[in-house]
Amino acid sequence: MFQECVNVKIIFAKGTKLVVQTKKKQAPVFYKLHDSYCLATDFTKYKDVNLTDATPVRYSNRDYYSSFSFNDSNGCDEKDCKSGSSDPSGFESDEKTNYMSLGLYWLRILFLKTVVFNVLMTFKAWMS
Repeated sequence: MFQECVNVKIIFAKGTKLVVQTKKKQAPVFYKLHDSYCLATDFTKYKDVNLTDATPVRYSNRDYYSSFSFNDSNGCDEKDCKSGSSDPSGFESDEKTNYMSLGLYWLRILFLKTVVFNVLMTFKAWMS
């Protein structure tokens, strides 16, 4: 009974490719950074943004694309453009962040004191 199956070839086909696309469409949000940088983010169609020297990128487990150009501020739509800045005034700190920052500050001081003490003891050992 098993002797009949010896000469059987198993042939695998090319297979099926499954592409899942979302029907949700979202327009890009533009950020004009400095004078010549442009960031387009949170858009769902690959061809929505045409910035020079920039290719839209979609990160894994994300539903949207992002694109950044160093030398094309003209590609940003001025009517929809938001100005970006690195001003930390919009940052809200909380109690845990302040506590961790204070703890890190004291650990740095302790480390500095330890290094200074070790250097002084080394000099004292060399002098004797």
